[in-house]
Amino acid sequence: MDSKLSFSDHIAEKVNKGISILGIIKRNFQHVYKDAFVLLYKALVRSHWNTGMPIQFGLLSPYKQYLIEEVEKVQKRATELVQCKY
Repeated sequence: MDSKLSFSDHIAEKVNKGISILGIIKRNFQHVYKDAFVLLYKALVRSHWNTGMPIQFGLLSPYKQYLIEEVEKVQKRATELVQCKY
């Protein structure tokens, strides 16, 4: 939480961490099945969000839609990785 009582810095940190973990998954598991990728995603990426972000989503207002879109970037990138595998 920053001085304006916003979670934007925290969410940006979690998004960057999620993107970096997806990069690690992409680099180390080049040929992985969909089921295995889902397990990796849930264990490595979503675990960071579950510990630090549930409160923020309850506090997000419609005028802070950009924060939700930032989180969805990571999910979209993960979806693209799965589609590339097949």
